[in-house]
Amino acid sequence: MGIILGALAAVTAAAVGVIKAVAIVGLAIDGIRKIADSIMGLGKSLGLINPEVEVDELGDKALQAEEAGIHPGGFPSYAEYFKKVEDYELDPEKSKEFSEEEKMRKGMELSAGIAIEAYEGFPMEELCIAVGKNPEFFTEAKIQEIGKLVCQDGQYVSDIVGYINGTEKNDSKVEAAIQMLTEVEKAADHGKSEKEALQSVLGLRE
Repeated sequence: MGIILGALAAVTAAAVGVIKAVAIVGLAIDGIRKIADSIMGLGKSLGLINPEVEVDELGDKALQAEEAGIHPGGFPSYAEYFKKVEDYELDPEKSKEFSEEEKMRKGMELSAGIAIEAYEGFPMEELCIAVGKNPEFFTEAKIQEIGKLVCQDGQYVSDIVGYINGTEKNDSKVEAAIQMLTEVEKAADHGKSEKEALQSVLGLRE
């Protein structure tokens, strides 16, 4: 039981860490929404989040559930906590008590948490920073393509993030990340040539 609770605490802390990382990037509310929508879009593409739910709605439910005493620590897994929140019935009057940004941030936190638990070692915090710094690249279609890579092997995303933020120095991993991102670019925008897609990807490197 102690191991389970420890793992849950780690997931919860990592999810909160994502929100703190986004705050450090210093984005305006539109930028925050871009990241929040991207994380939720990733969760949806991985089959972890109901396709019908919106990030503000999820955050609203989580905030209201929190006031009702529903917290991650009260469940055996983050997935079970997430499910409880997803099924929570909103009180329209209480919804007025929370700002749009509060709802978005909370929705982002839960979307991050469910993915972090499902894919151990997933670099969610680093991915969010990459999305925040490159909003023009990380469109909804590209996030869906990245979701496909996660389903194959979560390490692919670690390599991609490492390439973008400059921390990955292994030449073979850098080359593989460039190739994967080029394929993501082409799959999301069928009109782009190999050369155009590659130029876009090379421009991501910090």
